Amino acid sequence: MSTESVTTRAVEPHWHTIREASLLCGLPESTLRYYESIGILGPIARDPSSGHRSYSDADMNTLDIVSCLSATGMPLEDMKAYLRNTKLGQQGAQQQMELLDEQALRLSSKLERLKIQQAYVNLKLMYWSLVSQGKQEEAQALVADNRTIIDEVKQTNEE
Repeated sequence: MSTESVTTRAVEPHWHTIREASLLCGLPESTLRYYESIGILGPIARDPSSGHRSYSDADMNTLDIVSCLSATGMPLEDMKAYLRNTKLGQQGAQQQMELLDEQALRLSSKLERLKIQQAYVNLKLMYWSLVSQGKQEEAQALVADNRTIIDEVKQTNEE
């Protein structure tokens, strides 16, 4: 049996333009520039010949995280903290869980508001369906019987 030598090649990093980065992560180019300006993204390398931003594979990994956090509606300061904590390994894990728990609570609250809003829209659909059938009294009774939905949906404006 012959032993073949295995050569390992250094993998060249792949660089992406801002347009490519935007398309890959799903965030607009203006958002990428903004996130860099406020420190969510670290300074992005520049192409020496053009001066345009060049996103590395590591930047793209960060953009994947940022894109997902953004999609959850996480506040910008929490995103900054989350990215700082990723560098802390096990020591940052507790802080990550706290940030994510806070976001889960915000999302739960938002979901409850959406359910109330959906119930109101469904109530109005039933109301107008009755009106379209000439059933004014039933429509008025429906509203009277479901006054709590109307009161609850108004409160979602205050939150």
